[in-house]
Amino acid sequence: MNAPLPQRFTNEISPEFLRTLDKSPFTDQQIVEFREEAIAAIRQNQVYLQAHPPCAIYRFASAGSRTRDGGEIQQATSPMEIILDNGQQVCVAQVGDYVVYDDGRKAQIVTGAGFEYEHLALVGSLLSNGDEIIDTLQGLALIAVRDGVPMADDFLPVVEG
Repeated sequence: MNAPLPQRFTNEISPEFLRTLDKSPFTDQQIVEFREEAIAAIRQNQVYLQAHPPCAIYRFASAGSRTRDGGEIQQATSPMEIILDNGQQVCVAQVGDYVVYDDGRKAQIVTGAGFEYEHLALVGSLLSNGDEIIDTLQGLALIAVRDGVPMADDFLPVVEG
């Protein structure tokens, strides 16, 4: 028997998915029982989220992520590990890790999420050969882009040449 193919995730998402990103883990009944400082912080965060709704996402690339030209991240070296739905554990890739192609060629990941996110690789990260990471095996860890909030200059920077 053949094992089922693992699910793959991209940065393409529905408006419904975006709306779930800001769903509070707390009910209104729970919030009223919190200390005043906690309630104030939650309310302040709610105002921020309403003013800057999520408009896009970038998922973290992991071992098993593929590229547009057929490469795959075979070994990811960051200490961040994610357990997939099937129980498999994968590490998140980072800038400096390599993609391997069927013919044995390698290319290095050269762009990522920047200093704020410890230079982790993303779906959308560029490689030293001009290729790009297009999917990931994990659907859990992501960065939300928010309307009106600029990303850092080192977040997926443009690469010349």
